[in-house]
Amino acid sequence: MGASLAGGAGAAFLAACGDGGDAGDGGNGASGGRSLVSKIVDTSSKAKRGGTYVYPARREPLHFDGKAQGQVQLNVFNGLAYEALVRNKPGIGEPSTWTEVLPELAESWEVSPDKTTVTFKLRKGVKWQNRPPVNGRDFVAEDVAATWTRYEEANTPNNKFANSNKLNPNAPIVSMTAPDAGTVVLKLKEPATYIFQRLASMITGELGSIYPREAGSTFDPKTDQIGTGAWELDHFAPSIELVYRRNPAYWGKNGYFDIIKMPVLSEYSTRLAQFKTGALAAEVVSQEDILPTKQEFPDIALYQWTPATNSTGAAMRFGWLPIDGQKSPFLDIRVRQALSMSLDRETYIDAFANVSNYESAGLPVDTYYYTTQGYVPEWTLDPRDTSKYGENAKYFELNMEEAKKLFDAAKSAYGGDFPEIQSGRVNTVFGPVYSQECETMDGYARSLGFNITSKPLDYNLDYLTSYVTEQGQFSGILYGIGAVTSADMVDYYLWRFYSKTGATSGQLGFGGEDGSLGDMSGDPEVDTVIDKMKGEFDVEKRQQLVFDAQKYLSKQQYAVMRPGFADQFTMAWPAISNYATFQGDSRVVGAGAFGLYDAWYDESKPHGT
Repeated sequence: MGASLAGGAGAAFLAACGDGGDAGDGGNGASGGRSLVSKIVDTSSKAKRGGTYVYPARREPLHFDGKAQGQVQLNVFNGLAYEALVRNKPGIGEPSTWTEVLPELAESWEVSPDKTTVTFKLRKGVKWQNRPPVNGRDFVAEDVAATWTRYEEANTPNNKFANSNKLNPNAPIVSMTAPDAGTVVLKLKEPATYIFQRLASMITGELGSIYPREAGSTFDPKTDQIGTGAWELDHFAPSIELVYRRNPAYWGKNGYFDIIKMPVLSEYSTRLAQFKTGALAAEVVSQEDILPTKQEFPDIALYQWTPATNSTGAAMRFGWLPIDGQKSPFLDIRVRQALSMSLDRETYIDAFANVSNYESAGLPVDTYYYTTQGYVPEWTLDPRDTSKYGENAKYFELNMEEAKKLFDAAKSAYGGDFPEIQSGRVNTVFGPVYSQECETMDGYARSLGFNITSKPLDYNLDYLTSYVTEQGQFSGILYGIGAVTSADMVDYYLWRFYSKTGATSGQLGFGGEDGSLGDMSGDPEVDTVIDKMKGEFDVEKRQQLVFDAQKYLSKQQYAVMRPGFADQFTMAWPAISNYATFQGDSRVVGAGAFGLYDAWYDESKPHGT
């Protein structure tokens, strides 16, 4: 499990640098002390246009249509060219809480008293990028309405069933119309506290990004991009690079870089080597390589941040279907509770987040437990604080004695040994760390007495079609990642636990009212609290409902989430100012594109050797 970095060398290096140095401050001001961690400071008042930002495309696009699901790499490419009606309000030097939005293509809006109609007034003076057949014409409301129609009627996989009430009677959006060129009217089935974050989302397959009305007719969005965003596609050389140039007609004041260049580099070792020389402005350096890289290249800026998100990532999801003619062991709540109590969360977080080595090097980090949700500031309870969490905090404590009692009692009721469990995972897509995490969690299950074998899944043929969208109607275990429709905390519960969301929701599924039925009826108590969340516009009251859901689901353990995570460190050359300042910006999703719209090139600072 453990990270391979020897912390002693890093500690010696950092200690040798003294307590008052300013090396590696990235133009943001060094923190001083032992760590040489650069302070995250908003330098926007000094920002200048110009320069080139180079970061790697780990995978090249299969096509450019971000309205189709299944291409995580489009989360960055899509946000360079396209925009949404609104955008999430990012945190400055800290994670966003994803509870507020800011104007983007819409400059204002009004919500009806019954909360079922939103009237957007569009920003004036916005033009499409000057590419045929759109040719730089004005952006108008018809573009928004046409985007909705194309999304709703798409014959390619996307999350339209989670949004379109025409396709799913439980989905929120009844219509999106354009009564005049400057107005868009959104009609909802019922009040939906989460809808603005869905409109902001630029994740591929989701609703947010707005296309010109020509998309799908005279303009093929699979082969090109024509948006209103800060950058436009200059060229794409397959297997070589993608290059974007600044859109000269962009209405916004930011989006400072003249050129965004993305060489296609699939191998981490190649990316790291190029980053060290300055050929790349930034790279997602693995946590065990952070300190050795800083030691080798002290001019590189090092930033500490909290990778907060409402999703837990690769949770252990359970299949409710029989295994070789025998009922699923996971229908018994005691099995699920035992699995949760067998997790050594502290050791897991230490190993995968490099905690001990950072602390040995004088870099203290905070750790975070996942509950039934990811970590979002102000919205996620810490089960280590039993005074706030209550009695169900015990299901997050390592207690092998109690876990074995629960497991053995469930096995006795089963009438014999549990069948062999196949553990499904998509290693080739989600990468080596994901694979290691899956194996580690399988190891905890084996320690209880499960016989588990891994089952490789094809992402498109197996995972998307027969597992992650099937609400638990499969056999065995699935380590699913699955994006969430938006970063909103209520949306997470709609996505993961609401029985009415629909098959495209990627929800975990569960075993019925008492956790032992294996049907599709869902848990009435969970559905009831989610229904309340959807219509509660008082933030504090909605927050309490989220707390209630965490506590209740902690006992049910309908899925056993990854144990947790810790603060991380990210690196960029100091010439990239504002690199990690704006966190949670929905315009460009991806750690390698951290706050890209507000980052700028400071030629007075180092960029390479």
